Amino acid sequence: MKYKIGIIILLGTIITFFIYFHTKEEGINVLALGDGLSLGMTVYHVEGYDYNEYLTEYLNEQNKLGSYFKYFNEVDETASNLVTKINNNIPSIDKKIKLKQAIKEADIITISLGMDELNNYAKKNTLGKTKINGYLNKYEEILSTIKKVNNKKIYMIGLYESNLINKSKIEKINEELKKLAQKYNAKYIDITDLAEHQEFFIQKRNYYVNYKGQEFIFNKIKDTLEKNSIKII
Repeated sequence: MKYKIGIIILLGTIITFFIYFHTKEEGINVLALGDGLSLGMTVYHVEGYDYNEYLTEYLNEQNKLGSYFKYFNEVDETASNLVTKINNNIPSIDKKIKLKQAIKEADIITISLGMDELNNYAKKNTLGKTKINGYLNKYEEILSTIKKVNNKKIYMIGLYESNLINKSKIEKINEELKKLAQKYNAKYIDITDLAEHQEFFIQKRNYYVNYKGQEFIFNKIKDTLEKNSIKII
């Protein structure tokens, strides 16, 4: 009799765990790609709190965060270099996952490219059509490649003016980024008005923002997510 009761209890436990693990809500996986802006790089060349961390922290508070793939972005990342990294399917720094697998598993992919690349170029050169078109062509290659692996939403962080790149030129580049977003069914995050808030910058001659600026970017992403029925609150 005790033997039968033990079997019944064991079976009940197994069934309970089976039902739990097959009915619980799956977490939202986040992949961060991009340059120093995506890492919260500061004027002091030290990484601070970034918009991806605000996002993943918020998801975690709501018990909706799955995995956070954060070891593929780097300071001074260029569109060309990111193309190479994807094609070579590099492993993350902690060696836990390769880039294409992270792309495949991600529910949210954020990309920030251009602030480092274009400003670094403008420090020594005139930022003209040749450089801008080269950047845009590689950016398109990134989007095309990602879409072949994962058809979920990509969230493209736009650019904002700096002391090296004026508002007019930034607006033209952003218009092209918006076209790419539309072509590849991605979401463009407009942050041009970030440059109007001096409280987001420690130094006027440096384009990196502080934690308040990073939170500002996060809120823009959050608004876009909610408008597209990805509820994180």
